[in-house]
Amino acid sequence: MVNRVATYPFTNTLIAENMRLQVKYADINTQISSGLKSQDYKGIARDSQYLLAVESSADKLEAYNANANITLSQINTMYTTMARLQDIANSILHDITASLGGDLVPSAVLTNQATIGMNEAASLLNLTIAGRHVFAGSDIDTPPVDLTDPGWIAQTPPSVANTSYYQGNAVVNAVQVSESLTISYGVKADNPAFEQLLRAFNLIANNPGNTAALVEASGLVQQSVDDIANVQGVLSSQSRSIEDQIDKNTQDRTYIKDLASTIKEVDIPSASVYLTEIQTQLEAAYTASVRILNMSLTKYL
Repeated sequence: MVNRVATYPFTNTLIAENMRLQVKYADINTQISSGLKSQDYKGIARDSQYLLAVESSADKLEAYNANANITLSQINTMYTTMARLQDIANSILHDITASLGGDLVPSAVLTNQATIGMNEAASLLNLTIAGRHVFAGSDIDTPPVDLTDPGWIAQTPPSVANTSYYQGNAVVNAVQVSESLTISYGVKADNPAFEQLLRAFNLIANNPGNTAALVEASGLVQQSVDDIANVQGVLSSQSRSIEDQIDKNTQDRTYIKDLASTIKEVDIPSASVYLTEIQTQLEAAYTASVRILNMSLTKYL
């Protein structure tokens, strides 16, 4: 009888071994069905701290890219705004040239066009993206251009630079795109390129028919067009730097996610082979157990 004192320890050992194989079989089966080595960090205790650090790094890279993409969208919109400002500048320059060339544009019409252009330029510089005034430095809640500011007076030739219209601050915006890299970006509405354009409009609007004002305004507009092109170049460079870092972050995150997968995810083909081995051992153990447990001394007497 298996319950005799002499056979009891052996029987317990046999049952314990069978249970161990059953637990192992169930564990491998769960790994295959879930794709994970363990359903909690306790199951990979040796690598759990490393895995947490790796996953944290991946989350940081994702956050950096989210901020970088928002900034990239703002820069691209600012770049487009520069193109529209150039269109306005080239339009008034054409009219100034025509007026200086023989009164082809009446002074009243030119004055009106200058006023319209000045207000349109101010409106473009007061652009908001997601409720943020992007040309106001870090003072995102304040429209950066106010042409009614008392300090921004009517100009007469020869004019002087005046940025009293600017209501923002002097802070240059920046975005952190990696653990060690922060990129400054954008342009403020008090940039000389914009000041020159607004001053040119001011001269034309407040000195109708004045040849000296038109000549000076023409030079200011031409300089403004060149400087706006330089601003576009800076914005393009900033955009490229951010895009390059986004690509690098994406590559790093892919590598880190793959690394995390090797820590927590099971190798399905290898696990399937191992499951077959456990199943074979388990079937053999069951067969042996049945034979042993059915053995009786009376059969041999």
